[in-house]
Amino acid sequence: QTKTGIALLYDEVSKNAYDIRLKLTKEVLTIQKQDVVCVSGSDHSANHRTVTLRRQPVGGLGLSIKGGAEHKVPVVISKMFKDQAADQTGMLFIGDAIIQVNGINVESATHEEVVHLLRNAGDEVTITVQYLREAPSFLKLPLGSPGPSSDHSSGASSPLFDSGLHLNGNSTNTAPSSPSSPIANEPKYEKRWLDALSVPLSMARISRYKAGTDKLRSNAFEVLALDGVSTGILQFYTTQESADWLRAISTNISDLTLQNMKMANKCCSPSDQVIHMGWVNEKLEGTDSSQLYKCKFLALKGSSFYLFSTPPV
Repeated sequence: QTKTGIALLYDEVSKNAYDIRLKLTKEVLTIQKQDVVCVSGSDHSANHRTVTLRRQPVGGLGLSIKGGAEHKVPVVISKMFKDQAADQTGMLFIGDAIIQVNGINVESATHEEVVHLLRNAGDEVTITVQYLREAPSFLKLPLGSPGPSSDHSSGASSPLFDSGLHLNGNSTNTAPSSPSSPIANEPKYEKRWLDALSVPLSMARISRYKAGTDKLRSNAFEVLALDGVSTGILQFYTTQESADWLRAISTNISDLTLQNMKMANKCCSPSDQVIHMGWVNEKLEGTDSSQLYKCKFLALKGSSFYLFSTPPV
């Protein structure tokens, strides 16, 4: 039976967390990341897509943006409005980072600069985008809309809020513009979950502790494979979800350990059977009395007690 669900992967270096999908089978935990893939038509580069939007009298470009260089994050499409210009192209997605506007590179531009460019780009705006697999979660989640100071007339905007209304600009067309519909031979794109990392669960271990401390993480843990490959820190939205996943992964690791014991015991005499094996934490007393832990693999076999640095395979 396969268990799937959405979690966050926390990056301790950048302090960012982004959405991932977990897929748990009997023997493997797979981490999936969202990406935009070309599903039909000729695709030069799914990585970069160039799309022309026709600004509509009502709704403008039909999208909102978040982020900016002042926050050390790219400007990202944070909302798209159904049946409006951006949505009609079929080539833009929430989580797309804007690389260029009408040929001008905006990768190191501030939020306000990109808003200004989009607002004053005329009735046809050509943007180049790249899907951000590891978009910080705040860019993808609607944190609110611009406050009173960010209304249409002032044109002010906040990089942490959705700038949508004031991207409309002034359309010179009074007649409704033709919709930005996809052209027949243009490639079609879809957002999909793709396998990014597989962690085998045989002899794997789970750690809930913050590295080098005896403090437990809240609603988070990491799974480390026998060869040292780590899932990274998996964060869950609720305590219940965290407990469910911890239980499910632990159960699968225990079942596989039991299988390994049975196989090992086929080669051992009845008086020399493996009774138990698994990971433990050894507390090390440092000279400065700081407590650090070291992982050891423990086994009870026959009348002997074994401690290994790594499991005997």
